[in-house]
Amino acid sequence: MPGPAETQAATLAKFIEGWKTFTPEAWTETWTDDCTQNFLPFTMGVPPRTKPEVLKLLPSLLGVLHNYKLEIYSVLHDASKGKAAIYATSFADTPFGDFKWTNEYAVFLTFSEDGTQVSKLEEMVDTAFYKEFFPKFQKYMIEKGAPANH
Repeated sequence: MPGPAETQAATLAKFIEGWKTFTPEAWTETWTDDCTQNFLPFTMGVPPRTKPEVLKLLPSLLGVLHNYKLEIYSVLHDASKGKAAIYATSFADTPFGDFKWTNEYAVFLTFSEDGTQVSKLEEMVDTAFYKEFFPKFQKYMIEKGAPANH
C-alpha cells in the first residue's frame, strides 16, 4: 500500500527541487539506495542504471552543461498508486559551439512504500535531441581523455 499522499507530495517536491539544482547529490537525494533509472523509449538501448552508476556517470554530463535551467510544464501525482509524472524541458549551454542542451522529458516516478523516497525513475527523453547530442558529447569526452560511455 502506498505511503500517505502528503508524504509522497513532499518527496515529489523535493525531487523536483533536486532536479532543478541538478548536482549529482541533489538530484539523487530522494532516490532509494536500490532505485533504478530507466531511459525510454527502450529502442534507445540504454540499460537501466542503479543509483551508484548514475552518481558515477552524472558528473561527466554535468561538466558540459552550463547555465542549466529546468522548466516544469505539468506534474501529475496519483497517490493511490504511489506514482507521479512530470513533463519538463531542461536547457543549458554546452561547449559544442552553438549547440544548446534542450532536452524534453516525461519522467515517471514510483515512490517507496512509505512515500519518503523514489524507488524507480523512468525518463522518456527526446530521442531526436539525444541523437544529435551524444555523438558530440562522446567526441568531447574522448578528446578530454575521459570515459564516454553514456
